[in-house]
Amino acid sequence: MPTRGESVRIIILCSPLIACDTDQVLYNIDSQCISLYKYIPMENLLTIKDAAQFLNVSEMSLRRWTNAGKLKCYRLGGKKERRFTRQELEHFLQTQEGRVPLGICGAAVEDSSHIAHFYRDAAESVAAGIEFSACGLSRSESILIVSTDTKLSQILAGLELLGFPVEKLKSEGIIVTDTGRCAFNEQVHFLTAAMADFPIKKGFRLLGDMVWAVEKGWTMDEICRLENKANHLLHGSNKLILCQYDLTYFGADMAMKAFDAHTLTLYRGEIQQSPYFRGSTGERP
Repeated sequence: MPTRGESVRIIILCSPLIACDTDQVLYNIDSQCISLYKYIPMENLLTIKDAAQFLNVSEMSLRRWTNAGKLKCYRLGGKKERRFTRQELEHFLQTQEGRVPLGICGAAVEDSSHIAHFYRDAAESVAAGIEFSACGLSRSESILIVSTDTKLSQILAGLELLGFPVEKLKSEGIIVTDTGRCAFNEQVHFLTAAMADFPIKKGFRLLGDMVWAVEKGWTMDEICRLENKANHLLHGSNKLILCQYDLTYFGADMAMKAFDAHTLTLYRGEIQQSPYFRGSTGERP
């Protein structure tokens, strides 16, 4: 028996039950308060892989949500592996009802949202692109990625590491990649045709890092016109578009124009409604 004042770790061996909150496993005998443990049968706990399949999201998203405190999990063993209860996952789904998981920062957004992601670190844009795409693939959605050659390679490699058979999905037309076109009309035609070819009933996501347009020699006005065209293409349901803006390429003027063209903005891990959104007509509400 421990002496009074000694901190001990309580470990349950050879038991089908575990404590539901392992953060409270450490106790101090000096405490006069006795915490009443709830116990959960081991067979009722889901692994992170099971939970990801249940929610139709990536395991990376689950890790971010649990780290941010948006989704409750239980830690087991020396490796502190995450476990989930079906009840908690169902509750999480109810709080997200009518919204689509973005896959980034645990956020869920309205269907047919057009999001502008502002970043300064290329690694941040790649990570967000992987999470956004992985979330869509986990939901059986089709993915179109328009970016530079370098970032395309990094995003696809990240999806491979997450267990997605990228080459197979590309051959089936579920993942389509492109580095952008030099002419505005060519790009609009390509996007319109690509979105028409995807099975929209299962969902569609477009990820575009707008640095590709700078590399193709596009003007700021052409980029803005393309963004307004994207709002027209979003009509209907089961669609999300995430456009990424590197603030080392795009100045304040372009950032404000991006506010005009997008319903939501993502910056430093926070999703916000754009107060300046003009809509597909180009007019502010």
